[in-house]
Amino acid sequence: MKALLCTVSLLVACAAGSPKALPQSAQAQAPAASAQPQGTPDSSFRARPPPPGTAVEFHAPIPTQLALKNGLPVFLIERHDIPLVSVALALRSGADTDPPGKAGLSSFTLDLLDEGTASRDAAAIAREFEDLGARYSGASEADSSRVSVTALSDTLEPVLEIFADVVLHPQFRAADVERVRVERLGEIAQALDDPQSVGGHVLSRVIFGEKHPWGYPREGTVGSVKAISRKDIVAWHKAWFRPANAALFVVGDTDAAVLMPVLERRFGGWKDGRPPKSARHQHAKKAARVVTLVDKPGAPQSQIWIGEVGVSSSAPDIFPVRVMNNILGLSFNSRLNGNLRTEHAYSYGVFSFYYAHREAGPFVAAGGVITEKTAESLAEFMKELSKMKSGEVSDEELAEAKESLVRTIPALFASNDQTAGAYARVWSEGLPVDYYVTYEDRVQAVTKEAVAKAARERLHPEDMAIVVVGPSAQIAPRIEALQLGRIELRDAEGEARKAVSAAAQ
Repeated sequence: MKALLCTVSLLVACAAGSPKALPQSAQAQAPAASAQPQGTPDSSFRARPPPPGTAVEFHAPIPTQLALKNGLPVFLIERHDIPLVSVALALRSGADTDPPGKAGLSSFTLDLLDEGTASRDAAAIAREFEDLGARYSGASEADSSRVSVTALSDTLEPVLEIFADVVLHPQFRAADVERVRVERLGEIAQALDDPQSVGGHVLSRVIFGEKHPWGYPREGTVGSVKAISRKDIVAWHKAWFRPANAALFVVGDTDAAVLMPVLERRFGGWKDGRPPKSARHQHAKKAARVVTLVDKPGAPQSQIWIGEVGVSSSAPDIFPVRVMNNILGLSFNSRLNGNLRTEHAYSYGVFSFYYAHREAGPFVAAGGVITEKTAESLAEFMKELSKMKSGEVSDEELAEAKESLVRTIPALFASNDQTAGAYARVWSEGLPVDYYVTYEDRVQAVTKEAVAKAARERLHPEDMAIVVVGPSAQIAPRIEALQLGRIELRDAEGEARKAVSAAAQ
């Protein structure tokens, strides 16, 4: 121990002593104090930005088309770079099949699939997927639904056994239905307190009306979710989960020789039922435009949502429409964002979208703006929409819009799951299997004349529905002065009568 203490004392003494002078050779190598270090903020190389890298060429894959003996289509894309496989079962049914008064039924049903089968409860399903390193998800969209699982290629067969059980044999036990109902009502309550969600939902209600399923939130309303029974859920699953209404999309480290026997064992016995009658959707009748206000007292921002019925994904002019909308409001450098964010500083960002499905979805131009400038912001929205309708675009805008659209496509294929989802959407919307292969050519073929024609024919600013969520007492008089239409009050669910009654109290 004494020897150890002596050693420590010696080291401390040496450390505290004066440092030895550097050898002359080392001193010569040391930089002078006044020399300019490399890489400082004022270095000369910072005078100009670095040149762009070499352009990356992207070629979308084309799925191999196969089928099971019961007719269920299978689309396979092989990727052997990592040992993962993603499988997606897609349906051509979603919120568009929700019956009147039962908004959210399709979404509710998809949420309940993994809550239990005849042989597994929710905990067992979650545990078995986790033990095999698998990731499961399911969701209903506007006119489609998708259930997906991603697994290691070595565990694909046992994972698909669980997946097929979940998809084909859900029990929809009463206790599970009630528990998920409570969760869903909580989610709806949160959405009703979010001005952005309220703006989007109320706009859909105004555009599509009371008799179209897209007039309501995909997750349903408080009233509709309370009205959905277990019998409704069982009936929806039986009606729409059919091989003739479905397709499988498989992407990853497998091939047809390995995959097809496994799929045949798990899905080959799936029988087709009688297809239900397709619902005939009724759109809202054309009427004089009103400006819909949803009161949000004290809100520092107002949400402005403007829109109309847009185009279907198979419309002949869908690509000119997309290029036109990119110029208008889809990209960060768009006209809407340049006006309301960059020029006027009314907003952190505004946008416009065309939600294209088999049936024409909505066109939406929207964003949050500072409350004090709500009326001015709305006026600028309408100005840009009217200017776009004239169809005048510059060569620079056209080139940038095309480039932006083309460069977004590779991101859809970043993972196996995303790739399966991309082709599931193509199939659900009835588009050709080479859709993404020819996407760039069709974008680049769009001319200024085609953009102008699309703008003139597809944009109708004078008829677009307008929804504003904000402090109505503060913003209503100035909005009324714009003379865009009669002002109408609605509540957060889009109900006019309740809002008027509340305002009168």
